[in-house]
Amino acid sequence: MAEIDPPKERAYDPLTSDRPIKGSGNGRIVALTVVFAVHAVVGFYLWKAKFDTKTEDFQDKAVKVDLLKPPPPPPPPPPPPPPPPKDQPPPPPVQPRPPLNPPPNVIPPPPLPIPPVPKPVPPPPPAAVIPPHVAVISNPDWIRKPNGDDLAQYYPDRAARMSKGGHVRMSCTVTASGTLTGCSVVSEDPPDFDFGSKAVEMAHLFKMRPQTRDGAAVGGATVVVPLTFNPPTEE
Repeated sequence: MAEIDPPKERAYDPLTSDRPIKGSGNGRIVALTVVFAVHAVVGFYLWKAKFDTKTEDFQDKAVKVDLLKPPPPPPPPPPPPPPPPKDQPPPPPVQPRPPLNPPPNVIPPPPLPIPPVPKPVPPPPPAAVIPPHVAVISNPDWIRKPNGDDLAQYYPDRAARMSKGGHVRMSCTVTASGTLTGCSVVSEDPPDFDFGSKAVEMAHLFKMRPQTRDGAAVGGATVVVPLTFNPPTEE
């Protein structure tokens, strides 16, 4: 008869078998002890690192500094000289040195020709400027003067509304033809009613007989023209 081999014992699989391993109780205790010890050491280290304060000692390093010496103070100014003593005799006068006689064999050089310096002549004073004589006509011979209608036409509006009269004196230059030009107001009464400006506007209505010289009419004389403004009357 053939021999029957005994059944082979299957390998133990800890994941699929519930049968405990022989002799594994002491190893498990040792492994758990080692794991616990490792965890204890790691936990103690973490606790020590968390709550243990780290201090560092900082010390100032000595720095070598070369101090510069301040410059010495300037020397004090010298004292003022003492005042001259009073009642001191004046110094002796300087004696002029006598001229030296040239040797007899040496011919002295000729004197240098120095021309005399001319005396400056001041310029003559400027001649006084005499303004030209301006003739003033005191009794003009009028050929044409403004009439009542002209005065009413040039009468100031504000003075007419207030029935205000006025008097103006203006100075004008008479041309060779007898007309007036370059008129300006000399006086105006009352002011601020435009009587002066209206009188100047009427200057072209004046004409006088021109002045003559050697039978020829000349201009340039000045005449003062009085002009009276009477307020218009209501008819």
